[in-house]
Amino acid sequence: MKKQYLAYYAAPTLFILMLVDSQLTRIFTNVTENVYLANAHLFLIALMVCCHVLPKRYMLITGLVLGLLFDTYYISVIGIYAVTIPAIIWLMYLLHSILYRSIFTMFFGTVILVTVYEVLPLLIQVLFNLTTVKVSFFISHSLGPTLLINLLLFVLFIFPFKRLFGAK
Repeated sequence: MKKQYLAYYAAPTLFILMLVDSQLTRIFTNVTENVYLANAHLFLIALMVCCHVLPKRYMLITGLVLGLLFDTYYISVIGIYAVTIPAIIWLMYLLHSILYRSIFTMFFGTVILVTVYEVLPLLIQVLFNLTTVKVSFFISHSLGPTLLINLLLFVLFIFPFKRLFGAK
């Protein structure tokens, strides 16, 4: 597709990927019989590619809207992902000169971004006494499996996403 049409299909594609992520997460959780929670983040990988080719303002607004939709549907507390997703987008633009040097820097950037995407909402929830969690449990049963599954998803989907969103 041509780059001028990218803004028209990027946001709906990211929204669909959020829905796919929730289904994949449910599948991974069921496979481990609810012992481990491996959150799929195809949305985040696609977001990283979009931030490389789309303007910051467009991406921040899209991130805010998608964050509000995520909060409304999944969390029922508006503000957690409405803050987290734009913060991740801002971080992607902040690291732009380092993150997009090669596939390898994007791979290791995925580790950082997924970690921040998992930890920031948890910190917000703990800050407002919405949840309590032991750090060792979070790292071993949620963050570790999430990083593992998302690095695999990165390897599988980075080239299709780069082609879809017109990134070089």
